[in-house]
Amino acid sequence: MQHLKLVKICVAIIFASLMLFGFSAHGISIRKGHFYNSYIIAMYALAIASAFTVSYGQSMLNDWQNDEFDLENVTNLYSYMNITSVIINYLTAFILSSTFVRFFNNVSLFETLRFFEVSARTVIVSVRLVILKALLIPVIYEVTFLLQQIRNEPDKHLLWTLYTVLPLVLAQMYPNLFFSALVIGKVLVETLNERLCEIVNEVNCMQTPLQMSLHKPYYRMQLFCDLADRMDLLAQKYDIICRQTTKYLQLLSAPVICSLLCNLCGITVGCFRQYLAVAETLVNNEPYDVFQALTNAAFLAISVIEVMLLAQISDNNVVKVQETGLILQRINLTHADLRFKQSVDAFSLLVLVTKYKIEPLGMLEINISLIQDVLSAVTSFLLIFVQSDLTLRFSLK
Repeated sequence: MQHLKLVKICVAIIFASLMLFGFSAHGISIRKGHFYNSYIIAMYALAIASAFTVSYGQSMLNDWQNDEFDLENVTNLYSYMNITSVIINYLTAFILSSTFVRFFNNVSLFETLRFFEVSARTVIVSVRLVILKALLIPVIYEVTFLLQQIRNEPDKHLLWTLYTVLPLVLAQMYPNLFFSALVIGKVLVETLNERLCEIVNEVNCMQTPLQMSLHKPYYRMQLFCDLADRMDLLAQKYDIICRQTTKYLQLLSAPVICSLLCNLCGITVGCFRQYLAVAETLVNNEPYDVFQALTNAAFLAISVIEVMLLAQISDNNVVKVQETGLILQRINLTHADLRFKQSVDAFSLLVLVTKYKIEPLGMLEINISLIQDVLSAVTSFLLIFVQSDLTLRFSLK
């Protein structure tokens, strides 16, 4: 039961963070594992969302009126995009509040973890990457903004950077939940496949000539019936994992699409800014700003890492789900009992009809090819921007 306590602690911390920043318009009873609609929490969330929208919206409006709305500046671009993403996240939280409550009350996460007896060590190893992603990236943002402010605006208070980094942190809360769901789904499918491999090995061993000669027909039938029951339970859990994971990921589709667009624009602008710095140095003999280049590189690296992590964990999930079907194909049914054959056929049919795809809003399938798609899009944009810049430069000479 240690792993269940650890999971409940993690769930409590996550939902406490969501409530604190206004992303949860509903309450939760950790003891009962029950979610409920709460007008008090909804009003608090609405107040936080309104305060954020007014504050940062006014800041963006002032930049627009003062002609300081600079989209070529990586820092400003990241800030504007993430402010927009946070507002979309708030809209998602309010519009889908009742849907979230119904989903969480129907999901059987704790029962599934209890069934598979996932160890506390496995849970810790699994959430380690999530914790690093959720904590390390904001720290890198904060350090980068601090160094930038010390260099460019030393008169400002250092805490002012928290105002700048807050939208970047809030914009990643729902995408981090999306990432966490993928990690949990991967752990559960891996455990299911291990249990299935045990059944496969046991069934194949029972059909060797030596084992068949040792066991009476009635005893063998009893063993196959027990294995069939275990197979049916695994099939039920497989259906729950795939169906519930897909439903939850669809609820978080809009924030994930916004995050991907932010990263795509960040990578494109970051690369283009690096090109401009080099071009200004080589063509116009201007000094190369190493600090600015390192700042751009930090934002560029974060965007690339986030895309790579999402693509990798999504692809791992799909591979693990497909691996279940491959394990079922290794079962020898030559001398198996009819009851067991029916269970295997039913499980195989379930795997066949289960279309497990990570496809937010049906717009983009997320797997390992996402990295190639992003790089292709960035390359296409850069070719257009660089060609336009070079044409302008040489036309002025």
